[in-house]
Amino acid sequence: MPRHRLDYLDWALALTLAGLAQLQLTLFMRCCDAGRVTRAGFLLTLAETVPVAWRRRWPVPVLLVSGGAAATQVALGSPVTDFAELGTLVIFFTVAAHSDRRLALTIAALTPAGIMVAALADRTMQPFQVVWHYAEFAVAWGIGEVMRGRRRRLAEQEARTRREAADAERRRIARELHDVIAHSLSVISIQAGAARTAIDAAPDRLRACLYAIETLSREAWSEMRWFLDVDDTAEPPRTGLAHLADLVEGFEDAGLPVDLVVAGDVRPVPADTDLCAYRIVQESLTNTLRHAGPSRARVSIGYGERDLELEIASEGGQPRAGPSPASAGRHGVAGMGDRVSLIGGELSVERAAGGYVVRARLPVHAVGT
Repeated sequence: MPRHRLDYLDWALALTLAGLAQLQLTLFMRCCDAGRVTRAGFLLTLAETVPVAWRRRWPVPVLLVSGGAAATQVALGSPVTDFAELGTLVIFFTVAAHSDRRLALTIAALTPAGIMVAALADRTMQPFQVVWHYAEFAVAWGIGEVMRGRRRRLAEQEARTRREAADAERRRIARELHDVIAHSLSVISIQAGAARTAIDAAPDRLRACLYAIETLSREAWSEMRWFLDVDDTAEPPRTGLAHLADLVEGFEDAGLPVDLVVAGDVRPVPADTDLCAYRIVQESLTNTLRHAGPSRARVSIGYGERDLELEIASEGGQPRAGPSPASAGRHGVAGMGDRVSLIGGELSVERAAGGYVVRARLPVHAVGT
C-alpha cells in the first residue's frame, strides 16, 4: 500500500481512538468518581492516542510519549481508559514489528518492569489486572514479531525474484548477442577467406565478398545496439520465420547450399516461438558453416495443429579441425536449449550419416489467445 494511504489510515485510527477515549473518560466522570478525572487527564489521554498517527515514522519516540503519558496518569490517580491503553498497545506492536531489532528487544525487556512500577503506583490495581496487562503486551509483541518475520521473508523473496529476473535478463542478452555475433563473424570469416583468394583472379567475386562483409557488419552492429537498447533510432532486427528466406540466402552467398522445405498450413505463430525457431535455424546453419567443411544443409519446417516442427540437417561435409557441429559452441547449443525450454518445447541434437541433425518441436497456439 502506498505510504500516503498508510498515513491516512494511521490518522484515522489515532483520531478514532482519541475520540473514543475522550468519550469513555467523560462517561466515567459523570457516572463514577468525578474527583479522579481532571483536565490534565483529558490532555494526557490525547497524548496517549494521537501519537498513533506517527507510529510508522518514529515508533520508539512515539511509544515513549504515549507510555510516559499513561505513567503520568497513573501517578496522578487519573483513570487510564481502555481506548487509550489500546493506543499504547498499537504503538508497542509497531515497535516490535518495525523498529531496530536490538532496540525493540531492549524495550520488550523493560516493559514488564514498567507495568510492575505502574501497579505499585496505582494501589487500586488488582493482581489479575497486572497479569492481564502482561498478557496484552505479550500478545502485541508476538503479533509484531510475526509481522517482522513475514516482512523479512517477503523482502528476501523480492530480492531473490529480482536476482532471478536479472539473471534471466543477462542470459537472454547473452543468447541474443551470441546468436548475432557468432553468425555474423562466421559469415564474415568465410567471405573474407573467399575475398583473399579472389584478389587477383576474380575481381567481381572480390567486390561481392567485400560488399557482403560490409552489409553483414552493419546489420550485426545495428542489431546488437537494438538488443542492448543503446540506440533509439536502430531498426528492429529482421528476425522470425517471415525472414527465413533472407537468412538462407545469406548462408548460400557464404558458400553453404541450403534446401528450405515448408510443409503444413503456414500461419502466424506467437512471437516467442517465432524468434526461437529463427534462432535455432540460424545457430544450426552457423555451426554447419563453421565446423562441417564443404557441405550442404536442409531446413524443414512443419506447421502442425499444435506444434511447429523444425529439422536442420547437414550432410556431405568433412569436419574441419575442432569440435563437431553438434557439440560446437557450448553457448550456442545451450542457448538453443534455453530458448526451447522457456516456451515448453523439445530439442535434440544428434549425429547423422555425413553430418548432424537438429530437431525441435515448439508449441503453437492461436495468436491472441
